[in-house]
Amino acid sequence: MALIQQDRQAVIEVSVIIPVYNAAETISHLISKILRETRVVIELIIVNDGSTDGTGNLIRDICDNRLILIEQKNQGVYAARNAALDIHRGEWVIFLDADDDVEDGFIFTRWKTALATHADVVIFNAWRTGSGTSRTPVHTRQPYGQSLSGHEWIRHCVTLREWPHYLWLQIVRSSYIRQNSLSFQSGKSHKDILWTIHLATSNGRFYLSDCKDYTYKMNADSITHRTDYFDVRAQSYIEVIAEIIRLAKHDQNKKISQFLYRHALVEARHFLGLYRNNVCNTLNVKSSFRTGISVFSLLKGVSNMSDAFFFIKLLGRIL
Repeated sequence: MALIQQDRQAVIEVSVIIPVYNAAETISHLISKILRETRVVIELIIVNDGSTDGTGNLIRDICDNRLILIEQKNQGVYAARNAALDIHRGEWVIFLDADDDVEDGFIFTRWKTALATHADVVIFNAWRTGSGTSRTPVHTRQPYGQSLSGHEWIRHCVTLREWPHYLWLQIVRSSYIRQNSLSFQSGKSHKDILWTIHLATSNGRFYLSDCKDYTYKMNADSITHRTDYFDVRAQSYIEVIAEIIRLAKHDQNKKISQFLYRHALVEARHFLGLYRNNVCNTLNVKSSFRTGISVFSLLKGVSNMSDAFFFIKLLGRIL
């Protein structure tokens, strides 16, 4: 792993972390926008995760002592983010994706909001775009302008069936990450769900903002839509569901366990959609589900007739 370091004596207010893999077409634009920020002391940590398209050369050509480049063999996006977390020095952390876009001044806005609300985690909003010109909000049913505990936020998200787990919505206090020993679990897909759940189960102070400072560009050609990747995604959902159930079982005060079981069932819906329509090796995925998931625990998440019908459908497909 190669590391280009900036001056390590400066006090950093915000660390911006971007994992990149073959992002030569988009990364320069994003870096340019981030490095325009002069009102907040930032460091920009980019982890080049084994790119083969010249991404590393583009980044190395940028002369700015706020930029830190980590280069490693391809290990996946979550390992890349962990590598950046290991060295970051900012009081706050923002995660971005290399192929999306941000509003000018978004770092300053997020930082000021985090300070003003005394939050450990602030969840912002974003625009979702596809191949056309239309755009829609990423979420619409959050308690905007309110502060609440992580456990209260879990209850809200599960009750309203809207779980905005995307990392690029967040600014997170670094001391909160360290205090709760938070990191990304290994894997290739969907572990951002677990990161956000662990943020919330740690029960810090959350604040929800409807400020849409980010544009998420849906890409039909991304790896998540490749035929040979659907089985990987299904296996990742199994790991996510199993971890949510584990957290529910370890909720000794039973304050959020029922809501975690309900959310595990929601993720099981996503899993079954992949399993029915896209998975190639159904026998292997079915075996992994039976081994890794307690069906009795999923039954605890049933809260209405729709859930009950889905649970019966799941049993018919998996058992």
